[in-house]
Amino acid sequence: MSVDGIGVERVFIGAGCNRIVNNVSWGACDLVAFGAENGVAIFCPKAAQILTTLPGHKASVNCTHWIPSSKLRSKVQL
Repeated sequence: MSVDGIGVERVFIGAGCNRIVNNVSWGACDLVAFGAENGVAIFCPKAAQILTTLPGHKASVNCTHWIPSSKLRSKVQL
């Protein structure tokens, strides 16, 4: 990526997990989602890195949960 002719490269994403019991969810996709202040971080254990963060919550994220794809498909087919 280039900004005003200067190359920009993301080399690190950091996030701390909120101190709530149900705040971490391991998905069938082998990714981990966890609340990080007022956003959600997506972590890849195989790469040992945070892939992205999903900001936008107005308050601290207290719970994360992956929706199983079978449930998602049944909702879409209705």
